[in-house]
Amino acid sequence: MDIPFRHDGLPVDPQPPGYALPSGPGAAFARREGALVLPHVAPREPPLGTPDAPVARLVRPSGVATRTPAERSRPGGNGSLRARLVVCDWSAIVLTWIGLGLVLLASSAPVRRLELGVVGAVATVLAMRLAGLYRSRLCVRRSDELWRIVLAVTAGALAFAYAQHRSGTTGSQAVSIGAACIVALTALRWYYRSWLRHQHALGMYLRRVVLIGNNEDAATLFTMLRAEPELGFEVTGTIGDPGADLVRAELPWGAGVGAIADLARSTGANGVLIVPSALSSVGVRDAIRCAASAGLHVQIWPGIGGIASRRLRQVPASGEAFFYVEPKLARPWHRALKRLIDVVGSFLVLSISAPIILVAAGLIKLGDRGTVFHRQERIGLDGRSFVLYKLRTMTSHHGPVPFDPGELNERVDGPLFKSARDPRVTRVGRYLRATSIDELPQLWNVLSGSMSLVGPRPALPEETAQFDVDLLRRLTVRPGLTGLWQIEARDNPSFTAYRRLDLHYVDNWSLVLDLSILLSTPAVVLSHAARTLSERRQAAERR
Repeated sequence: MDIPFRHDGLPVDPQPPGYALPSGPGAAFARREGALVLPHVAPREPPLGTPDAPVARLVRPSGVATRTPAERSRPGGNGSLRARLVVCDWSAIVLTWIGLGLVLLASSAPVRRLELGVVGAVATVLAMRLAGLYRSRLCVRRSDELWRIVLAVTAGALAFAYAQHRSGTTGSQAVSIGAACIVALTALRWYYRSWLRHQHALGMYLRRVVLIGNNEDAATLFTMLRAEPELGFEVTGTIGDPGADLVRAELPWGAGVGAIADLARSTGANGVLIVPSALSSVGVRDAIRCAASAGLHVQIWPGIGGIASRRLRQVPASGEAFFYVEPKLARPWHRALKRLIDVVGSFLVLSISAPIILVAAGLIKLGDRGTVFHRQERIGLDGRSFVLYKLRTMTSHHGPVPFDPGELNERVDGPLFKSARDPRVTRVGRYLRATSIDELPQLWNVLSGSMSLVGPRPALPEETAQFDVDLLRRLTVRPGLTGLWQIEARDNPSFTAYRRLDLHYVDNWSLVLDLSILLSTPAVVLSHAARTLSERRQAAERR
């Protein structure tokens, strides 16, 4: 009989005390991948997380195969991602410190200008590494990343200014070039993040993790990660109570934290996600110790759904991790300022975009001689209905539809409709939708007060009628032209993502969040338009 080995190279006891080896037709399957699998029913099996839990007990459900070595080595490693990010950063640094420096320092000799640019560039590169800008766990928040970029570029500017002083020249070029470098780094890093989220949505470059826990919280987390692949995780297995059947029915699983290393190795995972509510405090410590000793990344999901990370403050007590939840403060003047931003912003954007709307209206009219605007009843603040305006993107044919629109719906897990290949959309309409130009008339809704610039998208009456009590909280704020879902998961057809992000916005609204969404929206729209039009061009070429 083959003797399986633990991650530290020591052999696993082929028959732990109190257990019997599986026998019969399923025995060969149970020992596949060199992992010891004990019976599903064991009368003396200790609870998960206790010191006497089994060292290893792995089961792969029927039809679920572990990854082969070739699959585990497919493109998607951290090395290639880091290399792409480094290329983006170096492009911004060279373009500003060296390229822009050659232009602004016209009074100096070309060789001297190049030397100064190299000094600023090298200092910025070194400072970025020291600032931890290539450690994802230190730059999860964009505000943290921006602050570290500012510090790194400041170091480059100081080195540039010092080199200028040593050469006997002075000037404000260091400040100008430094500011340009911050803008360039931020823009290219945003582009990189947008590209990576799109790759995640396609199933590439995902971090493979083992889920530690098998209760309702673990099932909620598993559903969220599966519905939103753009978050960057792929759950490859689970450790949990064999008596529960919430997650493990769909994944390879193990009973007892001692099986973490074997399960991670057999499924190609390089980290674990721990759900503390599914384990005892001893079990959490054991899971962390086992994962760390196997060289796996460890992340803990506290299960505080709907609470934004910026509202959590670490307040340790006696060395233990405690969190304080900042209260949600929405003062009356905050609401008044939001409305002021809506009025001023919608008026300015509507004035600037008026020529674009006129051109689009002309193209719609020339297309099929139908109406230009589409009016539709939607549900807004406090459940009141209003008329939403859009540029018409569908055919003006009013006869019976020759197909069932429900068959085109990509949202199979909720009441909303979403289809990227709706045949009712006209040729002009496809471009208007890809560029979001068809949404511009809704600025009038914002100006009139039935909508806001930022908020959950307004739903149809028949859709709202299917919302549960929790989701009806969307109606406590004005619907928006753009929102958190639009910038985080616009291309994701999952209703789970739509629901979670909308409720997250409602529960954590602030002016800072609104401004962050507004600043991100133009770049998201342009990126979405470029990607959509490129995909359609490639599809046309294949035909």
